[in-house]
Amino acid sequence: MIEKTQKSLKDLTRENQLLHEIIDAISEGVYAADKDGTILIYNRAFERIEATDRQTMLGKKDTDVYSLPPLSNLQRIAVLQSKKPLLEQYMTYQLYTGKKVDIVYNSYPFFENGELTAVYSINRDLPTINELLTNVVKCFGRNKSKNRLNGTIFSLDDIIGSSPLIKKALKQARKIAPMPSTVMIYGETGTGKELFAQGIHNASCYSSRPFIAVNCAALPENLMESLLMGTVKGAFSGAIDSPGLFEQAENGTLFLDEINSLSLPLQAKLLRLLQDKVVRRLGDKKERKINCRIISATNQSLYEMASKSLFREDLLYRLTPVILHIAPLRERPEDIPVLILEFVSRFNQQLSLNIKQINPELLELLSSYSWPGNVRELEHVIESAMSIVEHTASELSIDDLPSFLIKRMLNKISDKPVETPEGATPSGEALSEYLRHCEQSYIQRILKMKNGNVSDSAKHMGISRQDLHYRLRKLGIKSTTYKS
Repeated sequence: MIEKTQKSLKDLTRENQLLHEIIDAISEGVYAADKDGTILIYNRAFERIEATDRQTMLGKKDTDVYSLPPLSNLQRIAVLQSKKPLLEQYMTYQLYTGKKVDIVYNSYPFFENGELTAVYSINRDLPTINELLTNVVKCFGRNKSKNRLNGTIFSLDDIIGSSPLIKKALKQARKIAPMPSTVMIYGETGTGKELFAQGIHNASCYSSRPFIAVNCAALPENLMESLLMGTVKGAFSGAIDSPGLFEQAENGTLFLDEINSLSLPLQAKLLRLLQDKVVRRLGDKKERKINCRIISATNQSLYEMASKSLFREDLLYRLTPVILHIAPLRERPEDIPVLILEFVSRFNQQLSLNIKQINPELLELLSSYSWPGNVRELEHVIESAMSIVEHTASELSIDDLPSFLIKRMLNKISDKPVETPEGATPSGEALSEYLRHCEQSYIQRILKMKNGNVSDSAKHMGISRQDLHYRLRKLGIKSTTYKS
């Protein structure tokens, strides 16, 4: 009888150990407290959700570690009062550490001999649920830009290019992403600064949380302050209780685009906010803790602005512990053909077209242009051409571009003055005509020798490709005529 009892105790111990290991292995947070609020069970998943250590939680009173006024908001109190399970409940609360948590929970009463002695809960982290749904959405279709539940569209994998400069920027972005550091992205208009910001967010530990973007140049100063800080009812006529962007980005990323356009008074308020990590809504006396990553972007040198007293130096240093530079498109011409193919593929799908190739003459023009509007301008030019191309066409040609675009691009290319041979002074009509014929004959001969390849021909002549492209236009020569 004693041996049977000992065996039973051994089995119970083994079963208890097995159950604890199972509880620790599941992905949901498991939590239990007795009816007086002493925490009895607290698994590994709940440690991750609440960013704490179970050893600091076990044995403590729930009222000491959770800030949930009124007291009835505690799961234990609600279940003790109703003696019934609470299913699929959403709750936001704060720990004694200051950590803010969003969960969906199921709480159940535990009865011993008919008496309710404890309450246990199965908790799911809301950001983890969103991340799971995001991953499911990403599985549909090809691995390209898809709207995500965190407010983003792009990842770093969506940024394409073959140039050393874009590869370097992507490599730096992937190194930056896992760190919590504040990031400043510097680049001209249209280089894709927000794409990089979204990509960094989605490659970071903040990815399951919101990505909140605001263009600092798009809103007047009075609206900008209320938008960033939030408002309380009665702060001004028509004001309502509304969290600001910093609160909305809690545990996520706030992207401040064109931050160089912020006024000096707003710069001062932003500096104070970044230093104290608290925000006070307009008209409110209460300060609220904030915890979000700041990524900002500028198309102007903030250092130059600071030297002219247009941007605060102390704010500049707060915003620039990490700087990422995005080179303009004119400095990475290798990316132009790659981007053209990407945009053609995208608009083929959107416009139900079947463009399979780009006419060499059009490709030469697009490759020679300096693209002051960068990638955004290139995208709009391709969209413009594909919006008017014949529906049955399989090739995109220069004739598909609006004439004003062609004229603008050619004028930009021809900004560089044409060089004349040393000692030549075309003072009379006959001499200028003679030189024109000589130039035309020479260019045609080189093009024939180089099989119509403009880049190789320009190199042979000792001039830039842009210069040769200008001369071809001026003389009415088509390089494609000399391709075998």
